[in-house]
This record gives sequence, C-alpha cells and structure tokens, in this order.
Amino acid sequence: MERPAAPYIGNGHYCYANATAMLLASVGERLAPDLIEVLTGVGLGALWLTEQELFFFGFVAPDRGISRALALLGFEVAEHAGRDGDAPPFRELAEALAAGPAVLGPLDMGHLTYAPGRGSATGMDHYVLAYALDATELHLHDPAGFPYVSLPVADLVRAWRAEQVNYRRGPFRWWSAPRRLQHPSERELVAGALRTFERNYAEADSAAAPGVVTGSLAIRQLAERIAGGELLPHFAGYLVRFVFQLAARRALDYAAFFEDCWPALAEAKREQAMLFGRCHTLAVRRD
Repeated sequence: MERPAAPYIGNGHYCYANATAMLLASVGERLAPDLIEVLTGVGLGALWLTEQELFFFGFVAPDRGISRALALLGFEVAEHAGRDGDAPPFRELAEALAAGPAVLGPLDMGHLTYAPGRGSATGMDHYVLAYALDATELHLHDPAGFPYVSLPVADLVRAWRAEQVNYRRGPFRWWSAPRRLQHPSERELVAGALRTFERNYAEADSAAAPGVVTGSLAIRQLAERIAGGELLPHFAGYLVRFVFQLAARRALDYAAFFEDCWPALAEAKREQAMLFGRCHTLAVRRD
C-alpha cells in the first residue's frame, strides 16, 4: 500500500487541543492544535480497560495532557478543580470569565444539550471554551462544530461533574489566564517533549492493576478479541466512530513533529497512521 504524496488536512476529534488553542489565541498566542495535541502526549501508548471494554491509543488523560502541553510551550496557567461533594464554582468561574475565557473539562458529552444526538454519548469526555456565564446559561465555543452556543446551568452542572468519565480526578476542572513565561526554541521544545514522553511511559509501566493493560500487550489483546469476534456491539461501534480515525490523525501529527529531529520515528508514525486507517476501513466493513 503506497503512501499518498498529499498530506491529510481535515477534521479530527481534537476537542481539548482545539479548546486550548482558542484559550491561547485569546491572549494573542496563535498555536496550532496539531502541535498542542502532540505535546499533550495523550496519543502515545495504548490502554485497555478490560472490565469497562474501553480502549485508548494512549495512556495519558487529556486533563493532565493539557497542563503538560502548556508547560512545554512556556506558559503558566491557572488550573482549578473541585472535590466530590463541592458546590459548582459559579462565582469563581464568572469572575475569571470577566477577565478572559476558560477551558472546561472533562465534561460528560451526554449532557451537552445544545448538540443534537449526544444523549447517547453519556460517559464520553469533552472539552469546550467558555467565555461568559450568567444566571441561567454558560456561553461557549464547542470545538466539535458549535460556536457561540449556550448550555443551561442545570445541564452544565451534570456535564461538569463528569461522574461517568472514567479518568476524572474530581469535578469542575478548568484552565484560565494563560501567561507566557518562556519562548522555547524548536530544539528545546523537542527535547522537553521527549523527556515528558519518557515520563509518560514510565508512569504507565508503574500503573499496572487488575483490569488495566498497557502497551503492546493491550494491542495484542484487543487484536485477539477482534479476531475471535468477542467484541460487544457497542465497543465495535466505538472503534469505528472514534478510536481508529483519531489514532490515524494523531500518528500523522507525531510524524510531522518528529520529521526533522527523528526521521525514522516519523516514518514509523506515518506507517502506523496508514495501518490505523486500514483498521478503520475494515472495521466499517466488519471484515
């Protein structure tokens, strides 16, 4: 299978990277979501939660990834989070939004009522950029194609608690007020990213637990389940609607990031992207 000469330019499930890019743009910093996505480290590795039948090509949670990407890019940011049982931090959020927008997430996608058809997505995570809050609604940009939409406060509370999002670290997480502290060179950015990625893999190796499989073993177990026809219908649909296409897009962005400093790895990531695309094609065909 030959690799096309033309690059891929198009959409992807990059909600937290897009939301973070909008946050930085609000202070005059124009950074590509593709770069932010790479620096989060979310798309490296593999994670298989056997009891929940959830698979991710990556083992860094997006909320941690946002903070790590901003630090690598040289930004300080105010990160806020609540604890289970806390009241929603509406006053604090409104005060912050008066000074500038904020990234909110993870949100439970099933409670984002401005988006048709998302009621079936309960438990799936999402990130948005909020820009105003009044007594009845949060006003926001949703990077999944919904600019200038509003979410009733009651739905916001349910979404922002994120009680069914598997990686949540408490409710009501948000980021605001980014401020640049450093201007890392390309060489410094790559070096910092590699150190962070090494730490990510080390953390994954130390996180072994019953029902949690990581790395190549996770991929092999998933392949065995697919080959044996053992996947539940909802999980097969999850692979088709989300996992393979996102993995292909991420692999291409990692290839672009490593092109100059590590050409062999860049080539491997391009090959990986093609394999993920092929997986998606065959999964749709149920082949």
